[in-house]
Amino acid sequence: MPPGTAVRLNVASEWAEYLLSPLPDRWLHTQAVARRAEELAVTVDPSDRNVLVAAAWLHDIGYSPLAHATGFHPLDGARYLEAHGWAPRLAGLVAYHSGAEFVASAQGGRNNSHTFPASGPPSRTRSPMPTRPPVHMASR
Repeated sequence: MPPGTAVRLNVASEWAEYLLSPLPDRWLHTQAVARRAEELAVTVDPSDRNVLVAAAWLHDIGYSPLAHATGFHPLDGARYLEAHGWAPRLAGLVAYHSGAEFVASAQGGRNNSHTFPASGPPSRTRSPMPTRPPVHMASR
């Protein structure tokens, strides 16, 4: 694991905890998904491991009242991440997790996740994760 990776992953887990701890079942689910992603990370290219685990931590933040906007949690989570400076690749993984575009279509709606990248290599010019929590977490 490159230097600083653990710190950035801690930020992802801290954001997830802050946003999802008011929803205990969702928070427990997210912890389990992140643990599984950590186990499976060895199966992907080393350059993708950090973003995979961070996306696992953040995949359901759209359920949080602080991120809720459209009522479609993948899109709400991705928009929240984008608004707070997370890399487009990570926001895209959140937007498209669990086949979100197909779920939206089956429910008669559009998820509008096309504004986020669906795939591609991690950004090399910008860290996929901020290095500190959002300002509203400081009063926690």
